[in-house]
Amino acid sequence: LDRVSSIAAKYIGRPISQLPPVQPVHLSSLDFRMASFDGYGVGAGPSLDLDLLPGSSSSMPNLPFQPVVISDMDKSLMSDIAANAMEELLRLLQTNEPLWIKSTNDGKDVLNLESYERIFPKPNNTHFKSPNIRVEASRDSGVVIMNGLALVNMFMDSNKWVELFPTIVSIAKTIEVISPGMLGTHSGSLQLMYEELQVLSPLVPTREFYTLRYCQQIEQGLWAIVNVSYDLPQFASQCRSHRLPSGCLIQDMPNGYSKVTWLEHVEIEDKTPIHRLYRDLVHSGSAFGAERWLTTLQRMCERFACLMVSSTSTRDLGGVIPSPEGKRSMMKLAQRMVNSFCTSVGTSNSHRSTTLSGSNEVGVRVTVHKSSDPGQPNGIVLSAATTFWLPVSPQNVFNFFKDERTRPQWDVLSNGNAVQEVAHIANGSHPGNCISVLRVSSDKKKEPFSDDVPFT
Repeated sequence: LDRVSSIAAKYIGRPISQLPPVQPVHLSSLDFRMASFDGYGVGAGPSLDLDLLPGSSSSMPNLPFQPVVISDMDKSLMSDIAANAMEELLRLLQTNEPLWIKSTNDGKDVLNLESYERIFPKPNNTHFKSPNIRVEASRDSGVVIMNGLALVNMFMDSNKWVELFPTIVSIAKTIEVISPGMLGTHSGSLQLMYEELQVLSPLVPTREFYTLRYCQQIEQGLWAIVNVSYDLPQFASQCRSHRLPSGCLIQDMPNGYSKVTWLEHVEIEDKTPIHRLYRDLVHSGSAFGAERWLTTLQRMCERFACLMVSSTSTRDLGGVIPSPEGKRSMMKLAQRMVNSFCTSVGTSNSHRSTTLSGSNEVGVRVTVHKSSDPGQPNGIVLSAATTFWLPVSPQNVFNFFKDERTRPQWDVLSNGNAVQEVAHIANGSHPGNCISVLRVSSDKKKEPFSDDVPFT
């Protein structure tokens, strides 16, 4: 606590009055210890110099997009690009061979690049003049617990787009509405957007896109939404990611559900090598691929469905959730916690940060940003995040963290005391998708908390 408050005081320019007074810490000698990935070994890293953070301590970074003036000629060009992208998207979504072949390893769809380039010839084979160019293409389909029009309304709203995909989309902003489309259906709506995509680790750089998003209602109960990069001159130097026609086809089903077919197709310039912990995940296309988007959408729609149904299973042993309104409030709080966590762990360019890393090391990323979100205290938030490897299956790690009986082994806030789940809200079909309210019975000899401290 002393170290963190001293670091925060350096950024703010004054001490934090809300925290207890701390002894002065010489910042040049301050270091964060970290694990290193060298075989299975663990080592200590060098000191982390926080003076590497750019800018003055009183300034916060600007978002990486600026207001633009779009001429009528630009708008006409955008409309043509969006229409051609929609035509390509529909063919890629509705055609199998020869465009798509099944992988012999996992049975997933793999784009046949020779067939693609023959059917959709491009004047320039790549948008980047660099040997470090990779193409990622993936397609997946599944059923989502939400009707098609509701999905379309959320996809065409940049704020709701972030809420739907907090683990993937760190920032999304509508820069300009080129065409509003038909009232009530968004058919014909065309927007110029900025978005930044992330993997929840400080080891994987984010991907920035300036894209056109175009929605078209194909027929009653069937919509298509396409995303394609648009290169305005002022954006060219900032983005090293180019989105080829990508998007989704949304088809209403009789039971109020939707069948969604998703396509991701991008060109990426890797300016620096991907850390080996994530290299296979990223290079295979899984990190930003269609399956991840669709799985995230299915999970979030399950949560929305549970939020709307008051009879959803809720176990309340401590009188924590007295009413359906209380349950919904708790679920909304939990979602804000998820959003805040994703913001802190990711590598968004909107946050000033420094990263300590090396060829055989896992870096510790330190970020500082100003919190002004509704429902959260205003102020400066300082976060540190790292990634490390464990020789244990993901399911076993997940079980370890979600079991309140093992929580005292890793949660410093419990201080080794027993933890009891006093309320449980299921928010998905998988038993691991839930919200728990935990109570820690304090030991007054160990720590100053009052009895029965609730944690979520």
